[in-house]
Amino acid sequence: MEDELYLIKEPPVGRRQIALAKSVIVLLLLAAVITTPLATLPLLPIPGYMSAFGLAMIVINIILAALLYAKGVIEHKERMIRLGTAYCFVTVIFVPLIASFPGGLMNDPIIGTAVSPVWLWSYWHLGFGLLIIRYARSGDEVAGTTDSIKKSLIAVLLIVTLLTWSATAGLPYLPQVLRNGRTFFDSSTLAIPVCVFGVNLLALLCVMRMRDERPEKLWVMTGMFAACVDIWLTLYGGSRFSLGWYLAKTTSLLSSLVVLISQLYGITRLYHSIAGANKILMTQANQDGLTSLSNRRCFDRLLDIEWNRARREKRSLAMLMIDVDFFKKYNDLYGHLAGDDCLRLIAQHLLRVINRPGDVAARYGGEEFVVILPNTDAGGARLVAERLLSNLSAAALAHADNLPTGYVTLSIGVAAMLPGTSKTTSMLALAADTALYQAKENGRNQVCIAPSDSGNRSAIDSRARLSIADIQ
Repeated sequence: MEDELYLIKEPPVGRRQIALAKSVIVLLLLAAVITTPLATLPLLPIPGYMSAFGLAMIVINIILAALLYAKGVIEHKERMIRLGTAYCFVTVIFVPLIASFPGGLMNDPIIGTAVSPVWLWSYWHLGFGLLIIRYARSGDEVAGTTDSIKKSLIAVLLIVTLLTWSATAGLPYLPQVLRNGRTFFDSSTLAIPVCVFGVNLLALLCVMRMRDERPEKLWVMTGMFAACVDIWLTLYGGSRFSLGWYLAKTTSLLSSLVVLISQLYGITRLYHSIAGANKILMTQANQDGLTSLSNRRCFDRLLDIEWNRARREKRSLAMLMIDVDFFKKYNDLYGHLAGDDCLRLIAQHLLRVINRPGDVAARYGGEEFVVILPNTDAGGARLVAERLLSNLSAAALAHADNLPTGYVTLSIGVAAMLPGTSKTTSMLALAADTALYQAKENGRNQVCIAPSDSGNRSAIDSRARLSIADIQ
């Protein structure tokens, strides 16, 4: 269990995710088959559609790229950084794509001409497909660093700048598309979308062949199906605002959205695992492993809290210091495993006699226990201690070397104080310890209450020689 706590991994792909991905792929293929014969059907232009679509693509892909970059650095995986670069490329290239689209941000293109978006669309899908191939072909052994991210960002910015120049100022040097102002490609330029589709199909095949069972592979593969359907419908739609064109834009969003959702889902599941592990670690940090009572560290912290609360409310705080009589002899006679069972049994009896939410029982060390009783005076604390002795006596746990009783007994010291400026928690603990020592001196198997003056500095100093080490 402890190894699992310190090595929390991302949950593997579950059957539900696989079934969901298959369902999405089937729906995409059905949509492509049904829509292809109707792809050229012209529809009314929707004002602001392209700007809303472009903004959605930028937001989705920049969040996705940031998540993948962070994941790559945290996991030291260059592969994740390369996948993030693919979506970063989409984010950046959409800026000139919207700026050049007629009616995207303004009625007329801000940069380039009406032909520029066709080339930028081709560059977008071609570059994205190539970057996905680069991701799929990379090994898991290459470490990812922040320097890799910086280099990737610089490369993306330079490449997109060059591609933007090519789609605007460099149009005279490129094959002529959108010849009639309506149809994207004709027979002379059909090789362009075929090449783009081929690269994305190859990227899909490369992802499918990856030996990786993590969610990224599954959902990137699903996204690449959507990208291929996008290109297919754009090609068959042939022009802007056709049925195929509108549906292609939807699948473009889907290609990034499914990967983003998978990342957010993975983060949620990972957070749930970490929260559960943190809860277990907090329990282990504050709980004694043998008796399941609070440990010494937790006791010290809670004692300070209850002491300060008692001082504010001007109420008494009581403490029981408990020691198992002749426990070393018990271990020597019955063995350490039986000794552990004995301590667990005492802990159970101890929990039965403290009933209030504020009462705290802890294992102080070895065979010693301690109890904090808020808002309790010495008389009330004595009743709790005597009830514990009575219950343990009724259990009659054999201890042949504990004469004359012949069973396990306890010695208990009780102290209670009204916290003040001249008193400390150490005084309360030492007063209870002194009373415990006195109980042992008086013959064990009894409760001894610290004197009423035990809170005075002089009284405490006179007993300073009595320590836990003195108790046999």
